[in-house]
Amino acid sequence: MKIPIPRVYLLGFLFFLIPTIATAQTPQPSDTTSTVRACEYIPGVSVPAKMPADLANPPTLTPAPTVTPFAPTKVDAKTMALQLKVYRALWKAVNDHYVYPDFNGHDWKAMGAAYEALVKKGLSQDDFYLAMARMINELNDDHSRFETPAQLAQENQAIASKYDYVGMGALLLPIEGSDHAAIMSIFPDSPLIKAGIKVHDTILQVDGKSLRDDEGNSRTQGIVGSKVSFTYQHPGGKQQEITLTRQRIQSSLLIDYCIVPHTRIGYIFLPTLLDSTIGTQVEDALKVMTRDQPLQGLVLDNRVNTGGLTTTAQTIMNLFASGYQGDFVSRTRKQPLNLRPKDIGGSQTVPLVILVDTYTASYGEIMSGVLRLAGRATIIGGTTLGNVERLSAYDMPDGSRLWLASQTFQPRGEANGIWEETGIIPDISLPTRWERFTEATDPALARAVDFLTGAK
Repeated sequence: MKIPIPRVYLLGFLFFLIPTIATAQTPQPSDTTSTVRACEYIPGVSVPAKMPADLANPPTLTPAPTVTPFAPTKVDAKTMALQLKVYRALWKAVNDHYVYPDFNGHDWKAMGAAYEALVKKGLSQDDFYLAMARMINELNDDHSRFETPAQLAQENQAIASKYDYVGMGALLLPIEGSDHAAIMSIFPDSPLIKAGIKVHDTILQVDGKSLRDDEGNSRTQGIVGSKVSFTYQHPGGKQQEITLTRQRIQSSLLIDYCIVPHTRIGYIFLPTLLDSTIGTQVEDALKVMTRDQPLQGLVLDNRVNTGGLTTTAQTIMNLFASGYQGDFVSRTRKQPLNLRPKDIGGSQTVPLVILVDTYTASYGEIMSGVLRLAGRATIIGGTTLGNVERLSAYDMPDGSRLWLASQTFQPRGEANGIWEETGIIPDISLPTRWERFTEATDPALARAVDFLTGAK
């Protein structure tokens, strides 16, 4: 059973990524005049945290709760006509372009007829969107999804790296099996920074309640200047409470990078590939880190990278490898993945380690697997999700969108869809739990540094 792609969201409102070591410091701007900070992990000084023994054999997820049936709602003729138009466009896109012609063993025509009958009985707009999401989820590929116009607007904001919302300024990773979330990344000028809340800390409660309300909205959202109380916990520490003031966050999402002390090993945190600026930020980080002398090794952290844009992924892969690496395969054709090399500060030859784990998905997986396939990377961490179809976007008449698995990936010299079945299996197995370590105590970074320096 595959683990569902995690919903990654912003402290301030829910946010979905298509789908590190993230630092405990403020992410630094990627420009060629920056001074590279020193990573908090210090070889020979830092003591790596010990991970739970059950990480090698994660528990089976509990079944999803029974779906609540929809109550028929009277709607006007115009609303129903638009809903039916959206439903039919959605159904046809899946029927014509879904990569699996057997629809994962489902009778797509029968499923469509059932949902069309449901729409014709009358659905509120919220229930209609929920019904369309359920219809796509019934394909059970854990990748294809339906987005409402509001969700699409948030996604477009992320793609452009132009965040503008009221909240606390952090990207959160929901912790499986709980209603808690760990901090993945903190935006510049976030009030969390002055409060001493760091990446890897866990947010346990907001105003004494769970992070999200019954509708899935973040309880951290509110009006500018209003107060919000957090219960949080540093890895291995005691629960703490703090009250902060909500503020408007107007910022870009910045990658973080550093150099491991007493070495020339660089580290780059990749929170997502959805943001269209991430590839350029990686290029800028390489320029800064190699401005005075080359690197002896580089660690790319994909552990919470659930994927994103083809262009962003390819920009990064081009920095480290070249040539033909495989094909994206649809029902009717193959599209080759050809990398066009771009060397920045020796990036085409620098020894490379990539960190992955169970949250790594989609292009996060493809990037990791391709760079190893090209002979450029050693992979350390936990086995990845195994969700590597490529999605295509289909815009609906009402401004909603279908992201549909339309292609599988066939790695060069391997079977089509093999990574979908196996995930990316690390060369060195070392699963981690994001909320159980800090940058200074990260066991996967410690192992990567030992590997790159030849230490035993």
